[in-house]
Amino acid sequence: MKNPWLAVPAVAPFILPADSEIVERFNQTASPKTRIDLNLLPEPFQGNPEAPVVLLGLNPGLSGEDAATHADTLFAERLRANLAHDSADYPFYLLHPEVRGPGRNWWDRRLRRVLETAPRQRVAQRLLCIEYFPYHSVRFAARLRVPSQDYGFHLARQAVRRGAVVVIMRSHRLWYAAVPELKSYERAFSLRSVRNISVTPNNCPLGFPAIVRAMDVSAS
Repeated sequence: MKNPWLAVPAVAPFILPADSEIVERFNQTASPKTRIDLNLLPEPFQGNPEAPVVLLGLNPGLSGEDAATHADTLFAERLRANLAHDSADYPFYLLHPEVRGPGRNWWDRRLRRVLETAPRQRVAQRLLCIEYFPYHSVRFAARLRVPSQDYGFHLARQAVRRGAVVVIMRSHRLWYAAVPELKSYERAFSLRSVRNISVTPNNCPLGFPAIVRAMDVSAS
């Protein structure tokens, strides 16, 4: 399937033409928390598209620090390289040691136990996160669907076909509807807590050992 994210505009609003009408109509009546912020580059996925470990999220969040982070030229370059699936030392760019900002802090917390089992660069090379919805908002309105989501669903189906370890971090109902193969996929795992989405041995008891093995690092 052709990657639509090669067509992200050079300047804001950062939205694909195919998604524009739907999102703009939604934003006209959206609450401040669900309104889609088109001044930030979308983050539909990050990481190696062939990664052996795949995390399924909901959508990129939104904080007061994001605007400054996205305005950083080097950050924007890494993000755009990721959208194009360009080769990188840290494909999961928010784990790059030089990256700062709320996204880096968020993932460091959620992946702390994984990062204790393998070097940071190795985790960044063997991990892919796919967001159900690609654009930023404080809270996602589940009724919102745009054409570009199909590419994320394609990446999720590809993960199932190659036998990747898949962890559904958020919104099982939405992911099962979008990618029905996940329901019966033996290497798909869930988190115990829907509020705490950290990837830890306690929160993902069946999936965590599989993640460690996929990093090619001894579980001990």
